[in-house]
Amino acid sequence: MNRFLALLAMLALFPATLFGAQTVNRIVAVVNTDIITQHQIEQELEKRQMGAEAQALMAPEQLSELRQRALNSLIEETLVRQRVKELGLEVSKEEIEAAIGDVLLQNQLTREELIEALRLQGMEFDAYQEKLREQILRFKLLGREVKSKVDVTQQEMLDYFREHIDDYRQEPMVHLARITFPLPDRPSGEEVEAVRARAREARERVRGGEDFMVLLANYSGDGRAQGGDMGRFAEEELTAAFAEAVKGLTAGEVSEPVETPEAFHLFKVVERDAGSVRQFDAVKDEIAKTLTEQKTDGAFKSWAEGLRKSARIDIRE
Repeated sequence: MNRFLALLAMLALFPATLFGAQTVNRIVAVVNTDIITQHQIEQELEKRQMGAEAQALMAPEQLSELRQRALNSLIEETLVRQRVKELGLEVSKEEIEAAIGDVLLQNQLTREELIEALRLQGMEFDAYQEKLREQILRFKLLGREVKSKVDVTQQEMLDYFREHIDDYRQEPMVHLARITFPLPDRPSGEEVEAVRARAREARERVRGGEDFMVLLANYSGDGRAQGGDMGRFAEEELTAAFAEAVKGLTAGEVSEPVETPEAFHLFKVVERDAGSVRQFDAVKDEIAKTLTEQKTDGAFKSWAEGLRKSARIDIRE
């Protein structure tokens, strides 16, 4: 059920009190025509897992700073709600159903399983739909007020690519082939030494110019060996002993015999790829997304600050 906790945390962008009626105990702030109460502050702190018990352990200065952050968050959310109303933004039933469909698809759930998971977390499906509606409204607002004004140029993407070139470097890969000389069950010392000698002989024959795969066919014909092309690996995917055996070998070179409890192994490095850099055209969409998110974060902060400066905010704490 952990994934549902994460899902609910993601959706809880607005506290329930933001869009609904709230019992007023003490007014802490007035934001244009809306009020924020002490009870809302306490709910915000609970949401941040800073309830009464946690607060009791804090120094007064720390608690004051925490409450100020909670109040600032509520002021911002109130301004966002007011701007949504001012612009007349709405969410249709079809949009909510599409969002639910995405959640079901991403989590591989049926609708009934989602409803049951929400119930186990203490949330009714109607309340969940309302949170989805609030989230979609926020996305619409950000799209209209912030994202539509964010522009990422080709030059900015190229500069980012050059500055973060190592992020787009592919893993070094090694292409291996092997010849494995199996040991019999519970081998005697003489049997182990015989197989070891066979592996060493095979290595010398390859170093003398014989073809690795032809040699494999010769040894495997009478059941003394097995193996073949292993494909491509990142060296960290190999066991420590195998990685050490091929470390530093160039294409065409063969390792020393590697002994395991079951067999002796020879490895040939067929090819090495030092880790080429992905082409800009292949990663520019990723870069555009990264830069857009970065710019959007900055633009949102500026937009929120402007919204706050133009509002009438009376803090009464």
